[in-house]
Amino acid sequence: MKGKLPPHWNTTRIENRVGAGVPDVHICAEGVPFWLELKTTKTSRVNISSSQVAWNFAYAKSGGVSFFLIHPLLSPNLYLFDGVHGRELLDHGLRTAPPGSGSGSGSVTAVPCLWSGSDWSGVGDAMIEVGRGRVGAVGSGSGSGRRDGRVGVGAVVKL
Repeated sequence: MKGKLPPHWNTTRIENRVGAGVPDVHICAEGVPFWLELKTTKTSRVNISSSQVAWNFAYAKSGGVSFFLIHPLLSPNLYLFDGVHGRELLDHGLRTAPPGSGSGSGSVTAVPCLWSGSDWSGVGDAMIEVGRGRVGAVGSGSGSGRRDGRVGVGAVVKL
């Protein structure tokens, strides 16, 4: 993965057997810090532990940014999901939504997908865009972040 990201991004692979649920990679890109959980699957099912669901939700609730990047091994595509959707990914995986439930005529995943593609172009921009929209946006205080509760592209988390 590291060879696919811009060389000026700071990436740290986390090998953690103590802190349950902590994602695989910490990235700081263009001043935006975020976490990335990497998953592969042979089917539409995504194996996410309850500790990963809890960690990602709690991190988003505190204003942090995290993602699940999923690669189905029988497909060239990658799928990027906001970390707040861990529970939905566990329940629905990469299954598509019923007809008429999404915009456009193509198939859409049951869980809102931030980005998908067969190469890495665009995935970095999607992560940075969500990060810039969320960092400083949750909570109260005198910070300069947004106070409307939005936590990323198309996602709202009730706190």
